[in-house]
Amino acid sequence: MTAYLDNASTTRPYPEVIDVVHTVLRDHFGNPSSLHRKGVEAKRILELSRTTIARALEVEPEEVFFTSGGTESNNLAIAGASLARRDRQNRIITTELEHPSVTKPVRNLRREGWDVGYLHAAGGALDLEQLTELLDPATALVSVMGVQNELGYRFPLEQVSRIRTERAPQALLHTDAVQLFCKLPLLPHRVGIDLASLSAHKIGGPKGIGALYVRRGTRLFTTAFGGGQEKGLRSGTEALPLIAGFGKAVEIASREREKTACLALELKAYLIGRLRAGFEQVIVNSREDGSPYIVNFALPGVDSSKALLLLSDKGVFLSTASACESNHATVPPGTWRKKHPLALQLAGIPKHIGKSVFRVSFFAGNTRADIDRLIDALQQTTHAVTTT
Repeated sequence: MTAYLDNASTTRPYPEVIDVVHTVLRDHFGNPSSLHRKGVEAKRILELSRTTIARALEVEPEEVFFTSGGTESNNLAIAGASLARRDRQNRIITTELEHPSVTKPVRNLRREGWDVGYLHAAGGALDLEQLTELLDPATALVSVMGVQNELGYRFPLEQVSRIRTERAPQALLHTDAVQLFCKLPLLPHRVGIDLASLSAHKIGGPKGIGALYVRRGTRLFTTAFGGGQEKGLRSGTEALPLIAGFGKAVEIASREREKTACLALELKAYLIGRLRAGFEQVIVNSREDGSPYIVNFALPGVDSSKALLLLSDKGVFLSTASACESNHATVPPGTWRKKHPLALQLAGIPKHIGKSVFRVSFFAGNTRADIDRLIDALQQTTHAVTTT
């Protein structure tokens, strides 16, 4: 038996998703842009998936654009919005705790002369007074994630939208909704969100496919020129099997959203209770009012990277932090240089504790037995992996 508790990194695809991907790959291999029967058939599948995703967001299908995933969606939203407004505005506002697929394109724009304001969010409390002060007529874009991927903080998008509307109505509001979509409510029209980045593999879908919601009437420049697919915003032959799998995952995850969220909330409380009962030194970094799907905790004195390997040998899978951060050690020296402190430090977590941090993340299919297995494995391994 294994316990997979790393769902914020990626989820196990639903069996129905695997079946749909296989069927489309085998039987519906036409190009959606082709005019013959195979192309028309493929186009129908493409638009059906688009409609399914739009329905989950309560938006129009024409406002959903397929991408290769959350990273491309974030890059397209930020670069596309800035390119369309560079002659009129020159300020971008974001938070200190965003995913690298937001912070890096923003940092690149800063190198090109854009004025960038970073909102503090220590302890998960987004500084709305600072947002009010930073917003002005020069603001082109505000980018605030819905759920922070490492700590599970939930940011108040409704309040951010209201302040944006009051102080700088010309500014677009973008949210990285990768850890929010089909897990917690996300209704862009009601909230006032102009751009929202989505990913399939966080909700039981395939990797390599995502989407960007673009509110109708929003001016956005493309960053990839080609055949003009996706109404010219994102060129390239559509990955139809993955798109069909994305649609199926959204269909299932949105239908089961409330049930899955209740399960996650129960598991979060159970895990925190077991951690506090079993480890006197445990520090829970996640907030009670954060996402029910993510629990970040520290065991001071325990080397979490080493513990992770021992836990993996025991069939227990979780993270030390963001899976994207863990890849940096494999990049050749000189290729990658960190420019900013890790999100954990900016959230107020001391650097020495950062070496002892674990992230558990839930999705449909997890049980209390998974947590029991994790706690047992932690108790067996932590004494052997102390930090220096």
